[in-house]
Amino acid sequence: MVNHVYTYINPIKEKDIEAAVTVLENDGVLAILLDVSWSFVCYAGSSKALDRIHRIKPFHPKTQPFSLVTHSISAAAQLVNIGTSEYRLLKRIMPGPYTVLLERHVSLPKQIHDKRKIVGIRIPDSPLFQALSERFLRPIAASTVASRASDSEEFGAEMPVFGWEIAESYGHGIDMILDLGNESSRLQTTIVDLTSGTPVLIRQGAGVFDDLG
Repeated sequence: MVNHVYTYINPIKEKDIEAAVTVLENDGVLAILLDVSWSFVCYAGSSKALDRIHRIKPFHPKTQPFSLVTHSISAAAQLVNIGTSEYRLLKRIMPGPYTVLLERHVSLPKQIHDKRKIVGIRIPDSPLFQALSERFLRPIAASTVASRASDSEEFGAEMPVFGWEIAESYGHGIDMILDLGNESSRLQTTIVDLTSGTPVLIRQGAGVFDDLG
């Protein structure tokens, strides 16, 4: 049975963050609201946890890596290469509802045995997640919680927006739901490719792309 934890911020309830860290440390999967939508998150170096997410999201191709999420630009710089122009842009939009594609940092394969050249990075505007990431201090992978009735990553009317809906649909396959009781939107992040040095829109979502030029 999933451990559905209703917690709070201002201040952060440290006991709940510690419990979530323990889940990540033990190949676990938890659900948490990141910016605009709920996501499954796990330690990015745990093949067991990643396989578990694939089992509850069979429509997500195994050849398509999950995004990496962290709490700050300085932490992201340990995962991807961030030059001066990229740093200036990230300072403007992060934390926020964007996924940014950048070339991997040379140390990434050693951190999580991941050899991909391009990495999707998120820094969510979520004090709860930021507290979790700051305590865990290892790369965290994230995958958006889509409707079980969907055969794609598309959002729609059946998209779960409350933690209790995730408990009903996915409680058998995850370990913990870290919940502030808030309703999510039915939006996705805006995906921006920065690998060429110029922002290229890959997917329009909640973030405003016009402001990135």
